[in-house]
Amino acid sequence: MTQELIDNILCNELRDFAFPVKPVYNPRISDNGRIVVEIKGVHKTVKRIEIGRQDGKDRRFLLDTLLHEYYEADIAINRHFSELYWNLDKATPVQRHKWINARIAEFFKELEG
Repeated sequence: MTQELIDNILCNELRDFAFPVKPVYNPRISDNGRIVVEIKGVHKTVKRIEIGRQDGKDRRFLLDTLLHEYYEADIAINRHFSELYWNLDKATPVQRHKWINARIAEFFKELEG
């Protein structure tokens, strides 16, 4: 796992995804990935997207992690502009992750043609 590998995926497979901040490698976190948000009043701002050591060693696993954090950030940022995202932001992690995992599955299906 390196920042170069993250950057390579962002420039290739995820080039069409506009991350609110650049994902950075942080080997000190115990999660595969996480977003760090700042809450001011009712607004959430994504301050960091951190990518930790991965449970899986292949590129696909890292790509999945990056997409997962992208959708988590997208939900947090856009919760006031979309009823779907509002509901996902208020949902349990299990419910939110079910929706996120479905989006990731769609991405891989399209990627594999």
